[in-house]
Amino acid sequence: MKELGQKRFKDKNPDEALENIYKLMEGKDPATTGVTKATTVGGVSRLTDTSKYTGTHKERFDESGKGKGITGREETTDNSGYVSGYKGAGTYDKKSSK
Repeated sequence: MKELGQKRFKDKNPDEALENIYKLMEGKDPATTGVTKATTVGGVSRLTDTSKYTGTHKERFDESGKGKGITGREETTDNSGYVSGYKGAGTYDKKSSK
């Protein structure tokens, strides 16, 4: 930010330029001008309608059509056991203490 301040406010010292940059940024959100909008014309609308998805693709979205993220795309495996398919995780200490 110091370098940006020095380029924007050439007549000020680096600390004053940095303060001026922070004043410009204060209370502002990132701009979204020029962002491409999603189109839903022609064949695109049926491709983006999640209510018509079937099979595993259907599991990627909730009832409102919002994506579930990684939980909807990937089966997570439980790697806490000794070998794959081990069901007795956390029971060793209980058995050996008797």
